[in-house]
Amino acid sequence: MKENIIDIRKVKPKTNDKCNNCGICVKVCPMGSISSENVREYTGICIKCGACIKKCPQNAKYYDDENYLYHKKDLEEEFQRRAEPETFL
Repeated sequence: MKENIIDIRKVKPKTNDKCNNCGICVKVCPMGSISSENVREYTGICIKCGACIKKCPQNAKYYDDENYLYHKKDLEEEFQRRAEPETFL
C-alpha cells in the first residue's frame, strides 16, 4: 500500500497575503468554485486546473500540499513526452 495516498478532492489552492482581492481568480475558474465574496473560500469543486494560479497577477494562489505536489510532479515527468502505441491492430 502506498504511503503518499491523498484525497485529491480535498486539495485546493491556498491564497497568501499578496492577494488584493482583484477577483481575477473568480472570473477564470471554469467551475465557478471561488467565492466572489471571499477569494480564499471555495464554494464548489476544484478540478485542479491551475487557472487561478496562472492568472493571478499577484502570485497569491498556490498549492502547498506536499503529497499533491509530489504526485503532480511525478505525473508531469512521467507523461511529458508522446508515447507510441504498444499494440497494433
